[in-house]
Amino acid sequence: MTQPTKKWRFRTPAFLQNAFADIRFSSDISRYLIQILFAVLVGSLAGIGAIFFHYVVEEMRLLFSPDRFDLLWPGILHPIMLVPVAGALVLAVATVRFPKTAGERGVESVIKALIIKNGVIPLKTTLFHMFAAIMTIGTGAPLGPEGPAAKIGSGMGSALSQWFGLNRENIKIYTAAGAGAAISAVFNAPIAGVFFAIEVVLLNDLKNEALSFLIIASIVADILSRAVLGNDVIFTIPHYAPIHFAHLPWFLLLAVCCGAMSLFYFGTSKTVKHLFDRLPGNQNPFVRLLPVAVVFGLVLLHFNELFGIGYTTMNAVLNNAFAPVVVLWLMLFRIVFLALFLRAGAFGGTFAPALGIGVMFGFLFATTVNTLLGTSLDPVVFGLVGMGGVLAGINSIPLTSILLVFELTRDFRIVLPLMAASIISYIVVIYVNKRTVYAHALLKEGIDVDAMRDVDLLGKIKVGQLMVTDVETVSYRMPFNRLLQRLLRSAYGELCVVDDDNRLLGVIPLKGVRQALITHELVDLLIAGDLVVPVPPVTETDPVSMALKNIKKYDIENIPVVKNSAPGELVGILRHQDILHAYNAMLEEWETHKFLATYRRHG
Repeated sequence: MTQPTKKWRFRTPAFLQNAFADIRFSSDISRYLIQILFAVLVGSLAGIGAIFFHYVVEEMRLLFSPDRFDLLWPGILHPIMLVPVAGALVLAVATVRFPKTAGERGVESVIKALIIKNGVIPLKTTLFHMFAAIMTIGTGAPLGPEGPAAKIGSGMGSALSQWFGLNRENIKIYTAAGAGAAISAVFNAPIAGVFFAIEVVLLNDLKNEALSFLIIASIVADILSRAVLGNDVIFTIPHYAPIHFAHLPWFLLLAVCCGAMSLFYFGTSKTVKHLFDRLPGNQNPFVRLLPVAVVFGLVLLHFNELFGIGYTTMNAVLNNAFAPVVVLWLMLFRIVFLALFLRAGAFGGTFAPALGIGVMFGFLFATTVNTLLGTSLDPVVFGLVGMGGVLAGINSIPLTSILLVFELTRDFRIVLPLMAASIISYIVVIYVNKRTVYAHALLKEGIDVDAMRDVDLLGKIKVGQLMVTDVETVSYRMPFNRLLQRLLRSAYGELCVVDDDNRLLGVIPLKGVRQALITHELVDLLIAGDLVVPVPPVTETDPVSMALKNIKKYDIENIPVVKNSAPGELVGILRHQDILHAYNAMLEEWETHKFLATYRRHG
């Protein structure tokens, strides 16, 4: 009888996992120090992965660049059209061979892993997407490196966290830290890398403790990147006229237009999707990718500036190397092919293409206004500001856009108009689309991010389900000495005080007695009524969330529960520790089952 094949799993060496656990839990200081060291390790691995990715893509760009073809075959660029076709063939084969792994593409898959898989990303998925993205971008597809880089970095952080046997929350933190670190390494932008992790990967749901580790990982990755790849700026910015206050209305108009341009891209993407969905055999990657690659190759014969990420083209636009009509065609083609390649199933991001579209749009905006109205707007300034506006609009990342463009240009003079353009463009897109681009993508996967944020877990259970009926009460007339003895013997650390009619007056916490001992010289003359804290009680049918608010407001451990029909008649207490246990149980159920079930139902 044939023995079943054992499935290989990535396991942590027991001695390493146990040693790490011993250090982790020995004290708060050692735990924090070891987490800092772990953040350094995550940043190093994510940086190395991003550097490798960047280096190979750059070498492929140089190998297949139009200039190289022109040297090999002077005046003949026909062979260049075969490069994206060859890349598409390799990608189609890989997608057919590994359909499930290929389907986990983009930054959305990282966010989804955090929500429904607690940050667990298989190492094979990380490696697959690294080489798939290298093949896509290296053979000329006009996509960006940030999506694959985030996938690489988050995968490194996730794999390392699993290897060391970290808990669920720490795996999430270091998965996000790896993504931010990789962005930092690819763009030489450590601050933008941190905000990318917060704004995109964590969906702005940041724990204070995590911020330190995000920053450390991004700094380490950036240092490695600068050491290996150099410290050169991506953009060579020519001299431009100073920004005047009188130009502010034009910057505001550009910001609104950047939002409109972002919406135009979304509309183009939806149209492309409808066209693909109508194709016979549209699920076959050969049917989707190859025609796009062939058309793109033909367009490259006339506009070879579209080849690859496009930093060289952006620099040329800023330095006024193209006529406005050529810039217009390049911008339109970049929008169309960005939508086509992504909808066809290619692997890449939208950051760099959005930067390219933005710089061209800002350049055209200033040139057009100058021609029509005789103004003197500087196309360089408006091109730089347009980069941030379109980047924020297409990717729903206003803060990351501001910081990324600033770190790429290293020019503080454009910060104010850049901030205005990024925020306003983002607002325009959100006003029309109602959700961020990532929220829309996740909703199609059956994950409602807004519902996840707004869900009130404790509002789903009633006080009566958690309350304790064994209540200790004392009369408001009880002398202090007897009260102190009762309080010390109390199982709950607090006593409920009632009047002569057995109606609730409030509670006496242990810390209140402690304060009385410190501040009152004649404590023996005190009675329970002097120390009572008049806490508003809750009823059995009130939501537990309401009880928790009062517990926090009055800084107590237990809250009295009274009857609905007879307010003031005590029936039990609700303990803070019981609320926490219930919340943790419901959170576990919500995260691991409800979202997973929703995802499977819509998948």
